[in-house]
Amino acid sequence: METREYFEKVMQDYNQNRNGRSLRKYCKDEAVDYNWLMEFKKTYSASKPVEQQSFISLSLEEETPKQMTWEVKVLQLQSPDGDSIEIKSNNLYAVSELLRKLS
Repeated sequence: METREYFEKVMQDYNQNRNGRSLRKYCKDEAVDYNWLMEFKKTYSASKPVEQQSFISLSLEEETPKQMTWEVKVLQLQSPDGDSIEIKSNNLYAVSELLRKLS
């Protein structure tokens, strides 16, 4: 595998599987030479073609209309015994009926 391709693959894998790890920690865990990677990164970013470093034009989409209905995002209930239940629903009627039956 060409050096540039290997560097790009390592960086892509790091971005997809970092799991909160720093690049140094990722390299240690995956047996990648961190010092080589940093040196190559310096030369690679300087040798990138100009067309790859150009800006990408973005277009804005129209705003989506605001939701006009009430809904329950998260409702946590705790019993006197310390048991708890979490309810998530977009059906306010069903939640209100459940609360009525619990009271």
